[in-house]
Amino acid sequence: MTNWNDKQAVLEAVKQDGIKLGYASEELRADKEVVLAALKQSDKAFRYVSGELKTDKEIVLAALNH
Repeated sequence: MTNWNDKQAVLEAVKQDGIKLGYASEELRADKEVVLAALKQSDKAFRYVSGELKTDKEIVLAALNH
């Protein structure tokens, strides 16, 4: 079972299925490394990205370039 507050556990989960970002803690949805890993796997993970990162150029480009 995944601990959705543990960065390493969440990183592993989103690398397999980016949509699992939706289960991550708010803190990890705002973590650029976690978000980029999720977006690399699925652009649909963008809906779970924290508000502050949704305006980050690198994040937006990662979502668009998937």
